[in-house]
Amino acid sequence: MAVAYHTAQAERRLADLSDLDRLWFAQFGQPPEVYTRIASVAAAGGGLWLYSGSLIGPIWACLYLCGLLASYYTMRPTDPTRPSAWGIGIASHVFIALTFASLPLYLMTSDDLVLAFCGMLAIVGLGAFTLFREEPPAIVQPIDIAVGWVAILIVWIKFVAPQPSLAAQGVMTLICVVVGAYYAIALITTRKVRADLRAAAERESTAQMMEAIGRLSGGMAHDFNNILTALQGSLDLYHVMPPGEERDALVEEAQFASKRASGLVSRLLAFARRAPLDPQPVDAAKIIDDMRALASHLVPDSVTLDSRAPENGVMALADADGLHAALLDLILNARDALDGRGQITLAADLVCGPADGGGNVPAQHDLDTHVVFSIADDGPGIPRTIRDRVFEPFFTTKTVGSGSGLGLSMAKGFAEQSGGALRLKSSPDGTIVELHLPLAAGRGGTVTDQQ
Repeated sequence: MAVAYHTAQAERRLADLSDLDRLWFAQFGQPPEVYTRIASVAAAGGGLWLYSGSLIGPIWACLYLCGLLASYYTMRPTDPTRPSAWGIGIASHVFIALTFASLPLYLMTSDDLVLAFCGMLAIVGLGAFTLFREEPPAIVQPIDIAVGWVAILIVWIKFVAPQPSLAAQGVMTLICVVVGAYYAIALITTRKVRADLRAAAERESTAQMMEAIGRLSGGMAHDFNNILTALQGSLDLYHVMPPGEERDALVEEAQFASKRASGLVSRLLAFARRAPLDPQPVDAAKIIDDMRALASHLVPDSVTLDSRAPENGVMALADADGLHAALLDLILNARDALDGRGQITLAADLVCGPADGGGNVPAQHDLDTHVVFSIADDGPGIPRTIRDRVFEPFFTTKTVGSGSGLGLSMAKGFAEQSGGALRLKSSPDGTIVELHLPLAAGRGGTVTDQQ
C-alpha cells in the first residue's frame, strides 16, 4: 500500500488537521504500524486456514485488506467540502474497524481453546491499538468503546453465563464490568491528556515565536538605526561643509549607508526565501580583496588581518551581493569573538569534491572541485553548550539590541540556496567558518587538499 502522504502529515500537529485528515491519520499515520497490521492480518488469515482448513480466515483477511485499501483513498476525498465526504470517511472507518474485530470476536466463541485464545489475544491487541494510536475525531471514540464492550460481552456469555454458581457469576461479572469501565476511562483519559499536551505545546510554540519576533524586531531596529544614523549624519554635514573632496566623501558615505540598508532588506528576503538569488561567476581573489578592504574599516587596529586567495582566476558560482553579505556577517562575528585583540584570516581555496551538503543539487565542476571561503579567528572558540545552536535563527549571545542573531543563519541559508553548505569548526584555539560554494564551469586553478 502506498503511504507517501504520511511523511508530510507526521510533521504537522494534529490540532492543525481537519476531522477528515485526523481520521485518515489515525489509521495510516504511522507506517511501521500499518505494515505490521497488514502482515499480521495476512498471517492470521493464512494461519487459520492452515490450522482448521476453514476459508473464513482468508476471506476475512481479503475483506479487511480490500477495505483498508479503499479506506486509504475514501478517507481523503478530492473535495473535502463535499457534503458526503464526512459520511464516507466515517463509514469507511467503521467498516474496517468492525471487519478487523469480527474475526477475533468470532474466534472467542469457538469451543477450540487455541482459537478462543487467539481471538482474545487479538482483541487485546486491538485495545492497545485504539489506546495508543494517533487520535481520531471525537465521534470515533464511542465506536472504539463499543467494540471493547462487545468483546467483554462475548467473554461473559462464553465463560460467565455457564457457571453454575451465582457467586462465581457475580465475581466474574464484576471483573468484566471493571475491565470494561477501566478500558473506557483509559481511552477517554489518554486522549484528553494528549489534547492537553498538544495545547500546551501550541502555547509554547506561540511564545517562542513571539520571542523570536521580538529578537528580530530589536536586532533589525538596532541595525537600521545605525544605518540611518550614518545616513542622516552624512546628509546633515553635507549642508554645512564647503564644496570639495570632503563634501563629496559625505555623499559616498550616504550612498554606502543606503546600500547597506538595501542589502539588509535583501538578506532578510533571501532568508525568508522571498528573493531569488542570481548566481554568476565571481572572482574568488577579488572577493577576498574586497572583503579585506572592508574589514580594515570594521576591526580595530589591535586586530591583525591576514588573507589568502587562489591564483589563476578561480571563479565561484554565487550571487555576488549575497556572498558579500554572508562574508561580512562572518567577519563581524569573528571581530566580536576576539574582543579587540587577535587575528582574523580571510581565505579562499579550491578543494576536492562537490560543494554539496546544503540540500540542493550543486553545480559541479569537471574536475570535481569547489571553492571554500573561510573566515578564521584565534579567539576563545564557541562553547560546546551552544555550538549546536549557533545556526538557529535569532539565536545570539550578544546583549539586547546588539544584533538580530540572523548572521550565521542567513549565511547558512545563502550557502544552501547556492548549492553549497556552511560548516563550522571551533576549539579553544579559535573558530573557522567555511562557506562552500560551487565552482563556475570551466573556471579552475590549483586544487588543495580537502579540508
